[in-house]
Amino acid sequence: MIPKRFDSLFLRLVLAQVLLLAGFVLVFGGLLVVERNQLLAPHLAASLAPQLIQALRAPRPIDVPAYGLISGVQIHTAPPDGLRLDVTAWPAPVEFLRELARHGITADQVWLNFSEGQVRLLTQVRLADTTPVWMSGAGAAALPRWAPRMTVGLALMILVLAWLSRSFARDLTGPLAHLRAHMQAHADSGHQQGALRLSRQSSRAPPELIAISAAYQSLADRLQRNERERALLLAGVSHDLRSPLSRIRLAAEMLPESVENAEGVASITRNVDHADRLTASFLEFVRASAVELAEEVDLVQLAQRALAGFELPLSDLALKVPECLKLQNAHGLLIERLIVNLIDNAIKHGGLPVEVELSQVGDDSALLIVSDAGPGLPPGGAGHLLEAFARGDASRNLPGFGLGLAIVQQTVVRLGGELSFAQVGPRHQVRARLPLHR
Repeated sequence: MIPKRFDSLFLRLVLAQVLLLAGFVLVFGGLLVVERNQLLAPHLAASLAPQLIQALRAPRPIDVPAYGLISGVQIHTAPPDGLRLDVTAWPAPVEFLRELARHGITADQVWLNFSEGQVRLLTQVRLADTTPVWMSGAGAAALPRWAPRMTVGLALMILVLAWLSRSFARDLTGPLAHLRAHMQAHADSGHQQGALRLSRQSSRAPPELIAISAAYQSLADRLQRNERERALLLAGVSHDLRSPLSRIRLAAEMLPESVENAEGVASITRNVDHADRLTASFLEFVRASAVELAEEVDLVQLAQRALAGFELPLSDLALKVPECLKLQNAHGLLIERLIVNLIDNAIKHGGLPVEVELSQVGDDSALLIVSDAGPGLPPGGAGHLLEAFARGDASRNLPGFGLGLAIVQQTVVRLGGELSFAQVGPRHQVRARLPLHR
């Protein structure tokens, strides 16, 4: 799992570039050291050969030139103790042994010896008429020494790399973050907040991101157009239906009162009322996605007004609210219908008593909880019941059209909130979390 501090595309790109350069420097530096040692090894062997021949005939310390790969060379009759690594086949030792052989010195093996915290080079050498001995010397000279100018150069290189990496990563992730924020805002609110424009002139976004933004813009425009047309269609059909329904009701009520037609008149009136409530639900569903959210409302007053419409005693319908709770950029009628739908749903499909609670969460959110004594939603059924006209099996014989929770969900999404369900002990809760400021 990636640590949270690196869980962003920008930091990953910068880190990848730093690691790539660090790997390149290590590989290039290693190859440079190997090439340096391979070039210097024959010169070291040539300068060391005359003194080494004398030392092999009369063992003594040898003075090594300052540019050598080893220093403090000594002659031993037996190899020193410690951990040893055979490096005979490495490029520099091969050139070193080959040059010694040209001067009549036979060298069979080259080892790296790790002893007493030091790294030393061991070479077994002999002349044609002498006994093999071991030549050792400090191997630190085979590696480049760290100089202050290297520190300054490395620091400058890191600063330049950091600036270039940041610029490169920001040019890529900046437009991507802008695109993500725009898409997220559209997904949260259900409405597009202005057009998204990523172009070569306005940003240095890569062409792939520009193509993605153009495709998303086209999709969002098409969805918004479809939503407007759907809302107009539903509103128009619902409005036009109310006129003939009113005339049918009026005609039925004007029929002569008699025992023969009383049942027919009651049936006509009942069905007209049902159709009228259905068209009202259609209009309410359309209004939830179309009204302008530009009012400041008091959630406490709206909740009190919603409860008053049910005319139930406090023992069946209770309200727990603070003194005042203001919500910005909202619509009073829309919020009231949201509360009414939740209470109506709890009474019909849950069980009395129903409790409504309003509270402020932190500094930026309001929490509306409507709880009932019913069994709650079936496992995994929340998503299905939030769709328009969806109804649970237990609700088939109850009045309603399956639009209540759909309207609630649409309203909460438009307000930038979140709708959730929970079972707390024997009571089922519907929670609507709404941002106070948007």
